[in-house]
Amino acid sequence: MKRYHLELERTKRAHQLHLRSAYSQDNPIDCVCEFQAGRFRKQKALGCRRACCLLCHFEKIFGIPKVSDRVRKQRFVVSLEDYWAGE
Repeated sequence: MKRYHLELERTKRAHQLHLRSAYSQDNPIDCVCEFQAGRFRKQKALGCRRACCLLCHFEKIFGIPKVSDRVRKQRFVVSLEDYWAGE
């Protein structure tokens, strides 16, 4: 239950984004996921769910590091600078 509550706001935003993309002025929302907000808990609202898709997962294909990887690398560099400055 803790994880559900932590991800609730993100889930709501992803569901709203999906509904906005599915809705148009001419036709009302006629989507299976209209009342299934939890469906978007672990996926992108406009993603295609294919791991090798170049449009949805371009950062994985081109080797662009995630934010956490960049932070980890920067912390390592700073710790090395502190280590060499201490000697």
